[in-house]
Amino acid sequence: MAKKYYSRSEKEKLAKKLATVVAVFVIVCTATVVIGHIVDNQKMNTGQKDAATESDIVKINGVECKPNWDVQTYLFIGEDARGVKTRKTESDGTGQSDVLELLVIDTKKNTYHKLPINRDTITDVKSLDEDGSYLATTKTQIALAHAKGDGMELSCENTVDAVSNMLYGIRIEGYISLNMDSIKILNHLAGGVPVTIEDDFSQSDPSLVMGQNITLTDDQAMHYVHDRMNVGDGTNECRMRRQKAYVDALFPLYKAKLQADSGFVNEFYNDLSDYMVTDMSVGEMGNVANMIINSEDKGELSIKGTNAIAEDDGFNEFTMDETSRGEVAMELFFNKVEK
Repeated sequence: MAKKYYSRSEKEKLAKKLATVVAVFVIVCTATVVIGHIVDNQKMNTGQKDAATESDIVKINGVECKPNWDVQTYLFIGEDARGVKTRKTESDGTGQSDVLELLVIDTKKNTYHKLPINRDTITDVKSLDEDGSYLATTKTQIALAHAKGDGMELSCENTVDAVSNMLYGIRIEGYISLNMDSIKILNHLAGGVPVTIEDDFSQSDPSLVMGQNITLTDDQAMHYVHDRMNVGDGTNECRMRRQKAYVDALFPLYKAKLQADSGFVNEFYNDLSDYMVTDMSVGEMGNVANMIINSEDKGELSIKGTNAIAEDDGFNEFTMDETSRGEVAMELFFNKVEK
């Protein structure tokens, strides 16, 4: 067969056609690979969820339950320490968590609940070696979970673990830990928080006059949220009530700021960074903030129990009512297994 010769213009046309064919081929192959990965991942994720559904069935108050996969849970930790956050070289028992609160978002119902956890709750808490390795588990105040670590990620992860196990192994997507010096910043970012003074602060901060409705200055907010000794009846329950009142008043102020300015999350993250430990990026915090803005606040639940003073060390102990613990867990985190 005689060899065919092409003119320059014909060669350019052929080259363009060939390039087009190659490009289409590459796109089709790439799409095929991507779709294949997506399908495989969907199969894998579905398989994992099915396996978890079968293996994670727990009995709560005698009822078989499985995790509610529509729920996302985040833990807020308020640490009893001050100053810029630094890593401890050894666990010395300081840096307990004075405040523990779960934010529970139901992404299907577009609702969220808050669940405060009494810092004196007696539950299983792990002790960790300096390298983070497990040493032992003891029944003690859940506040000590944060103290049994490096004051940074290890302490937070140990607290997450204790809270999760206390609530039948729930999944916690993220945590934010703030120490006491963050209270003033939180209050300042809100422009002051309005509260009613219902306790006697005369020995702690005389400017907080019982019966008055005031907008807390940053210094007043520190006393109102943190102080326990010589305030009211001096119990942690009394302080938790004040903390609830503060958070209830703070939430709508932050919500309004987020709705008015999406950059508020960046301001929050940057201003608190020296006093905060978190496993969440600013983008992840923004996503959670958006979920809150677009969800209905269903209020606060609580686990009932009894308070006592330990005979051996004189510390407060809160013993959960098992029925109440189960009821709260089933309402927030689990679904009954259908027979």
